[in-house]
Amino acid sequence: MKKFSPYFVVFASIFFLWSCSDKKTDQFEVIGKIDGMPDDVLVYLEEIGLNNELKIVDSTRSNQKGGFLLKGFRGAEQKLYRVKMGSKWVLVIDDAAEVTLNANWNKLESDYTTKGSAGSASLSKLLKNIYSYDKSITELHYTIENLSVDPNSNDSVIALAQADLQKITEEQSKFMMAYADTTKYLPIAILAAFRADLEHDEDYLKQLMVSLDKRFANQSMTREFKQYLSEALNTKNISKIKINEPAPAFTLKDLNGKEVSLEKFKGKYLLIDFWASWCPPCRAENPNIVKAYTTFKDKNFEILGVSLDTDESKWKSAVKSDNLNWTQVSDLGGWKSGVVGLYGIEAIPANFLLDPNGNVIATNIMGPKLETTLKDILK
Repeated sequence: MKKFSPYFVVFASIFFLWSCSDKKTDQFEVIGKIDGMPDDVLVYLEEIGLNNELKIVDSTRSNQKGGFLLKGFRGAEQKLYRVKMGSKWVLVIDDAAEVTLNANWNKLESDYTTKGSAGSASLSKLLKNIYSYDKSITELHYTIENLSVDPNSNDSVIALAQADLQKITEEQSKFMMAYADTTKYLPIAILAAFRADLEHDEDYLKQLMVSLDKRFANQSMTREFKQYLSEALNTKNISKIKINEPAPAFTLKDLNGKEVSLEKFKGKYLLIDFWASWCPPCRAENPNIVKAYTTFKDKNFEILGVSLDTDESKWKSAVKSDNLNWTQVSDLGGWKSGVVGLYGIEAIPANFLLDPNGNVIATNIMGPKLETTLKDILK
């Protein structure tokens, strides 16, 4: 999962970059009509800003009929807002003086409609597709997980499920690209672009920057997004880890709180695996890693799992659920963990294969390539 395109909690991981100097002029209203919504729920209208910052614009409480009214101000450039209702939320764009939200409380985030705002209606369509794709991806992940521990399943069945996962992931990517290329709303184009993969979609993202310049000229959000994307691509292309050079040393705590040093694994071939419980691509890759560990653990081979989790219980639960029976460490710092910068991690899953001297001999070997590489090395 890319830092650029947060996945699973994707909706909460959007960060649009726009100028704070945009002069506010016209008022706009968000009218909520939510069937089954409890009375007196606290409702916020929040502007989504720099690096996920949320600025509260207005607040109110729902009435007995699930209704509410929020007010904000529109500037010269369209902005993205979150309407937060208790623990639930949806997104709208301020492209009209009034936007009406209609939904059922029990299916709010996955099935809501809007009226009065063409931008918000287009955004709702995009989010429904993201929700549908992510739901399918998660279901396939659990299918693969269950097959991997089922004694009656075989490798060919697992391979078919993994192929389905790859197919739907590619379909989602193409859908998002098409949406970014054709939408009339800049916030939506950027939201769709954030689902792209820095590693595989670099050429497309460069083309998108040119396209946005033409379609949304002279907008501060366009300039800021281009700057952000350029920096992200430059960072990706500057690898901090060099082949045949020593892997940076680090020490982190394991599942029991005991400190584990990278130095401990000297003398063995070691796969350093960066992952997280909240990352569907990581969880989908875990069966491959389990298979590799089972096959090669008696051939001077070890694995060190480094989690970018922030929730200890979810980390431990995923380790148990996915049968990751090798050393697992984390400082529960997520993307702020020091080891992320140390290894130049821009996306997970990511891995580094070390020789017995602690030198890096391969990076990001996944899927069938992992077993093939290890088979060649551990003859």
